[in-house]
Amino acid sequence: MKKNQILAGLFLAGITLGACTDDYTDWANPQSNSPEEAAAKYEISFAAGADAVIDMDKFYSTIEEEAQKTDSVEIAALSSSNSEVASIKVNSININGVTINAAFKTGNIVKVNTLELDSVVRDAFFSRAHVERVLDVNMNLAVKLRNGEAVNISGTSQAKLTPITTPEVCADGYALIGDFVEVGDYWDPEHPVIMKAVEGKEGIYQATIETKVAGSNWFKIYESYDIAGGWDAANAGQIGCRVNGDDKTENFAVWTGDVYNVETPTITGKGHFVITFDAVNYTYSVTPATAYLYMAGAANGWKQIDAMASPEYNNVYKGYMYLNQEGFKFCSEENWNGTNYGADFSTAADAANIMMTEEAGFYQVVVDLNEKTYTLTPIAIGIIGPATPSGWDADTDMELAEYTEEGKGTVHYWTITTELKADELKFRANDAWDISWGGTRENLTTNNGANLKIETAGTYTINLYPLCEGKSYCTIEAVN
Repeated sequence: MKKNQILAGLFLAGITLGACTDDYTDWANPQSNSPEEAAAKYEISFAAGADAVIDMDKFYSTIEEEAQKTDSVEIAALSSSNSEVASIKVNSININGVTINAAFKTGNIVKVNTLELDSVVRDAFFSRAHVERVLDVNMNLAVKLRNGEAVNISGTSQAKLTPITTPEVCADGYALIGDFVEVGDYWDPEHPVIMKAVEGKEGIYQATIETKVAGSNWFKIYESYDIAGGWDAANAGQIGCRVNGDDKTENFAVWTGDVYNVETPTITGKGHFVITFDAVNYTYSVTPATAYLYMAGAANGWKQIDAMASPEYNNVYKGYMYLNQEGFKFCSEENWNGTNYGADFSTAADAANIMMTEEAGFYQVVVDLNEKTYTLTPIAIGIIGPATPSGWDADTDMELAEYTEEGKGTVHYWTITTELKADELKFRANDAWDISWGGTRENLTTNNGANLKIETAGTYTINLYPLCEGKSYCTIEAVN
């Protein structure tokens, strides 16, 4: 690589060594030499390569396109002053845990392909941001001794690489064009889906869309543009992927003016999805979105009977339920056949349960699958209104109750038996109007629902099942 393209730098080397008694590939019987003894004995050194600091902007501006495919950088220089060492072989190299191919050249110089190194850095950091990245270069060597033994040596050094410059975050935001129900039969710049900036997250934009077909649904991301300018205006800031038709759910973004052509990604399947674009790291993700999420845990008999709703299909769910400190999971289905989220939102089959530190009680639960977080707000519920004993002046508290149905789990609900007037009432939480329920008895809502009417004065038992939007209901029955 040209010296005016790459700045020389130093590796910070740290070596751990272990010995074994066979050829390069048989390390089944390592000797008992300590790393310090082996390092001192065989005097293997990891020196800086000539190209320790790499700037990809300079690479693309100084290396011809055809030559870029074969261009390489010197990532390390290996040597030994010990007369017992016959030769050195590179077994493997990984950069921050991501494997990369290496060529071992004359003079014990280790080289890697520049484009592959750039790609490995993208994968290691899952980012294309124009930020200098410090790389841990982990090398495994086989050192052949003159007596026929082989020594396995692992060393770690550092290098730096700065990816190419990415576009500035568009001050006016971003939009989507694609095979979406929201735009009907149109796929043109006059019918974009506007992405919303995620509060508190620099450069993060999201939109919830509904795809049209069970197969491939094509889409692209666009910097904000003047609709009157048509495709010319839109394509000036188009953002896509490297491989046409790529349906990866997490991917690197390609932009107009990138070193790659802007191709069109796809979403596989019909349904609701959240598309997230990270304009800082230039990545995007596509996440399936469902209307409901369920909790199964020790508090309800490990049955998916406590639901949370996401009316906007944005992967943020809200519901009301009883929880305890004996563990629970969030589930995408009303059984264990879907995606189940355990501790740290792990979806592994053996993921541990979520263990809350709050005391057992009834909570408003908000789960954000985008951010992998959940929040708990303790609540107590009462009735209020002119039909109730205290009118609109104060709540009449309800009591938390439960019942268990064999094979169906434990249901928690709120109940009260009290005198009611022939008038109206509502439910609310924590003696405040931040959370309240109204509407109809069969379908209560927290979205400013209508008052519930009591036709005849008398003694009533009221049972409330707050659950979530779309599933909340109550029963109001006269006591004879």
